[in-house]
Amino acid sequence: MLNPRVVSLLALAAVTFAGCSHPRGAAAARATPTLASASRGAALFSENCAVCHGANGAGGRIGPALVGLRKREPAEKIRAQIEHPDPPMPKLYPSKLTIQDLNDIAAYVGSL
Repeated sequence: MLNPRVVSLLALAAVTFAGCSHPRGAAAARATPTLASASRGAALFSENCAVCHGANGAGGRIGPALVGLRKREPAEKIRAQIEHPDPPMPKLYPSKLTIQDLNDIAAYVGSL
């Protein structure tokens, strides 16, 4: 026969571990990106990219102009460059930007 204290501890552990799986699932759902938004991307671009690429992507001292980039490059390549930048462009994903932020910035840059 099992000690009642051991049974209580096992039950508590089972409840604790069962509860841990729900927040992880909820966090994963929140991390799933929604449809990319150029308007959200504009604000993020202003905060994170304009210092090098200039206001509205017109070009700056460090970063090239991005206006009309979508006519020269497919959307996937624009997104990939933001996700895996060549130096001196800083790598902001995933440490500072979320996947949603990345998609929004790419949508904005594609709209320039």
